[in-house]
Amino acid sequence: MFKRKLFIVSTIILILVTASALFVKAQYVVPVIMYHKIDGDSSRSRLSVSPESFKRQMCFLKDSRYNVVKLEDLAEMAKKDKFPAKTIAITFDDGYENNYINAYPVLEALGLHATIFIIPAMVGTEGYMTWPQILEMSESRVITIGSHSMTHPWLPDQPEQKMDSEIQDSKRAIESHLNKEVSAFSYPLGGFNNNVREKVIKAGYKIAVATNPGKKYPKHDLFAMKRLRISNTSDNLFVFWFEITGFYTWIKEHRDKD
Repeated sequence: MFKRKLFIVSTIILILVTASALFVKAQYVVPVIMYHKIDGDSSRSRLSVSPESFKRQMCFLKDSRYNVVKLEDLAEMAKKDKFPAKTIAITFDDGYENNYINAYPVLEALGLHATIFIIPAMVGTEGYMTWPQILEMSESRVITIGSHSMTHPWLPDQPEQKMDSEIQDSKRAIESHLNKEVSAFSYPLGGFNNNVREKVIKAGYKIAVATNPGKKYPKHDLFAMKRLRISNTSDNLFVFWFEITGFYTWIKEHRDKD
């Protein structure tokens, strides 16, 4: 009788542990981290990360043997729903000059790849990168340039023709300057809907990243890839590690309202 009860209890525990493990695995979202300014001026922008913190975070990825991949490579992985252990992608929005000055040298020294989404209309203006700087990075082994629209508007509110122009003309403008295909798009301000998403697909992009599309969108939708915003709150490497575990997105989506 005792052995029978022990067997039943052991079986129940095994089932619960297995079910829990499967549930946790199902919540995994490959981490795509998002930076903006690498200048340390957090008093003016909560999206600012100091050059020192950025370097520590990148060294952590390198030293901890993270599989830092090109954003476009996630497309093939997502189709198969198979991601190598510790896979992560690094992105930057807006194309600030401090990305070139403070982030690019670190990425190149460590051999870590990143995608920088630029706004063609802002290129060369105060605080933003120039075309020669963008071209230099594009020709390196570590930087891919993507589109962040032509002028950075909230796309869902734009007339159809303006929406098409923002999505298509930005792609053409970058391709004409770099003489290479642009296949990644970042929705400005994180704003998109099904109409915007379809236009990005029709424009010929292979992958698009959002900010926080919410749990109603599939976890690996190639044209609504979920990202984790990195700010000065991630200066603590334990916080940074927790955010890039692959499970923080699920926690955040169930903590916040859509």
